Amino acid sequence: MTNRCVWLSGRFMDPERARVPATSLAVTHGVGAFETMRIVRGHAPLIALHAARLATTCRALDLPLGPRDWGSIVAELARRNGLANGVVRLTVGPEFALATTRRHRRGLATERREGVGLQTLKLQRGAAGIKSTSWLPLVLAERTAGDEVLLTGERGALLEATRSNFFALTSRGLETAPTPLVLPGIGRGLVVELARGLGIKVIVRAPQRRAIREFREAFITNAVAGVRPVHSIDATRFAVRRDSLCFELQRQLDARMGLRRGSSPPAPAPKRRG
Repeated sequence: MTNRCVWLSGRFMDPERARVPATSLAVTHGVGAFETMRIVRGHAPLIALHAARLATTCRALDLPLGPRDWGSIVAELARRNGLANGVVRLTVGPEFALATTRRHRRGLATERREGVGLQTLKLQRGAAGIKSTSWLPLVLAERTAGDEVLLTGERGALLEATRSNFFALTSRGLETAPTPLVLPGIGRGLVVELARGLGIKVIVRAPQRRAIREFREAFITNAVAGVRPVHSIDATRFAVRRDSLCFELQRQLDARMGLRRGSSPPAPAPKRRG
């Protein structure tokens, strides 16, 4: 963890001094909203998209959010923690809002280069369109598999991974499951936009498990890890090629976030007045 300082309900403080009510529904029943985003050179380049989704989740869960200058909060928290590049998490409960930071987990660069293997599990997250803190079924699934799991629905629909959205390139086009069956991922939305910009037909329909062997390639996306190739699903393996659509989308999404050489992250949103 990288938390010499956290932000809690308007104040920057030592994490040992941060307190939330023991009777909060976020503590007793897991009623909370959260967003996890990437910090690039001290700022969160996709902050506006994350803030909009956080507001949507808070409305759905009837959580008070209020106007916040999240861009400035995240930038100042990253500065105080000496974290130019890493991850920030915003968590909102009925009585509090909390921001914490961490470094990227080990192995991420290798996964982005060599790919990940996914095991399938028949499980659909409840209220999939809402990014809530109630994650117990997903945590148990990952503990059983030892890593991210590819969730499947009725009749073998490949929905999403536990922490990422799932895409498969088939002879028909680039297929991905629709919302609200899956979380409306920030990375997912940007990848759909980028793929269409490349002239790729995007089909918002769940890829089918029975067709796995016919996939030309597969990959997963989220706003922290970006685009990662999938080298296997259960016993079926896929070639990970540098000239694939996956790596082209990885490069373009990285550029969108200011991670490519010669590019810069978008400036933080201006502070609210009033």
